[in-house]
Amino acid sequence: MATRPTAAKAPQDHQPKTIKPKVEKVETVLGEGDDARTVPARQVTMPVAPDKSITVVVADEALDDFEVLDDIRAVQDQNDASRLPSLLRRLVGEQYRTVLDQLRGPNGRVSTSDGAQFVLDLFQALNPN
Repeated sequence: MATRPTAAKAPQDHQPKTIKPKVEKVETVLGEGDDARTVPARQVTMPVAPDKSITVVVADEALDDFEVLDDIRAVQDQNDASRLPSLLRRLVGEQYRTVLDQLRGPNGRVSTSDGAQFVLDLFQALNPN
């Protein structure tokens, strides 16, 4: 039986399949009652496991938020992962608890790595360049 040299690359059709997030332009309603307004948004369906995904709607104006910039800077420059929950809350608003519930593990907790990965993947989906 022939063996493959250790430095040989696996053929591309033998690579594990990665499921990319799906991003759609939508409109969403922010506020309630007389304060309700319709704004442009993006609906992002994020795969979190081979058989599980989380869908969130992020208003475009959530990305144009000065305080979001501060959270991003703290995460990038200072490796301050404690800002990730704030960043997620600013992006998804009222959907925050739903996202956490879907990321929750069998022990009832959301692991730091799962939460951080979701936020980073969400940003990548919203800004693919």
